[in-house]
Amino acid sequence: MPILYRSGWLCALAMLLPITGAAESPPRSTEALAFNCYTCHAPQVRRGKGDISSLKGKSAATLLQKLRDFKNGAGDATLMSRIARGYSDEELARIAEFLADDLRAQDRKGR
Repeated sequence: MPILYRSGWLCALAMLLPITGAAESPPRSTEALAFNCYTCHAPQVRRGKGDISSLKGKSAATLLQKLRDFKNGAGDATLMSRIARGYSDEELARIAEFLADDLRAQDRKGR
């Protein structure tokens, strides 16, 4: 009888694990989020008319406004609206700030 009693408690505890463990996922790294942008917007790529736009020289405020516009369905991009909807407003602000800072730093290094 003690084995059944213990296994009953173990089952009850095991059923509680998903409830207590799934409260909130850890915040995603800003660097990891922002580097996704470089897949298409790599700063070292030379661009021609009609190509994917460069992010170089854009301020954090400009980048954030564009990201918010995409998230809200404004703009003429085919993919960016879908991508931007995957991020929270706070994540978009972190991404814009990181990209602006990172691209400035790359310019200073002469990349």
